[in-house]
Amino acid sequence: MSKISIGIDFGITNTDLVAAHHDQISYSTFPSEKVNEVYLKKILSEANLNINDIETIGVTGGRHNDLPNEIDNVLVAHFNEVDAIGRGARALKKDKNSNFLVVSCGSGTACVLGNDEGYVHVGGTGLGGGTIRGLCKLLFDEDDPLKINSLSLDGDVTKVDHILSDVVSGPIGNLPKNSSAVNFGKGLSLEPNNSDLAAGVINMVAQNILRTAIMSAISSGVSEIVIIGRTPKYNLLTNILEEGFKLYNLNYEFVESGEYAICLGTI
Repeated sequence: MSKISIGIDFGITNTDLVAAHHDQISYSTFPSEKVNEVYLKKILSEANLNINDIETIGVTGGRHNDLPNEIDNVLVAHFNEVDAIGRGARALKKDKNSNFLVVSCGSGTACVLGNDEGYVHVGGTGLGGGTIRGLCKLLFDEDDPLKINSLSLDGDVTKVDHILSDVVSGPIGNLPKNSSAVNFGKGLSLEPNNSDLAAGVINMVAQNILRTAIMSAISSGVSEIVIIGRTPKYNLLTNILEEGFKLYNLNYEFVESGEYAICLGTI
């Protein structure tokens, strides 16, 4: 009987696990803890996996190198996170074009170029889902992603940001007139509610991810962008990315199960 292949991504906030057996794939996620053999066995147990049924365990992210190369006679294969990002995105994306840019939107954001020669990190920003949760916690004491997402959909970014039409008399390049000119620039003059603040935070993070992704794609000479990670579950962020990619005539795909792409890239 063939055994199961396991892939694990030890993220800052979440640890994601994929189990593959023949054509069957299952995913699980857990709050991240200190990376060691005890924690690895804990999440395997919580995913109802018996280590005796496992052939290999691929690991990446966090401090995966703190793990040994073998646990209970099971090979532990260590993957560079850049390679795991690229491999996972390639496995999930629909377009089989070999030249593409992966935008990995997690607690922070990384841009990885994929081509026939492999994968290379070409850009990134410290802004991401961790920024959204952290700032919303500081601003109005909320760090639940589902609640932040819901609040942001009722928010008005113009209650917190100066937009282009506020500060200039005409267009700047091809930017829409409702583009933010100064993030949170109205914070001293207006009294935004929690929904406005949530929208302002997500908008600021999304704009930075968008600029980073566009510049990384242009400098790398690619027009296909694949977006993975959990942060695109914020609807407002996804909308902002889509509008920006369309503005620059870039092809884009938010892959299904993109939050598990990195752990899948270790199998």
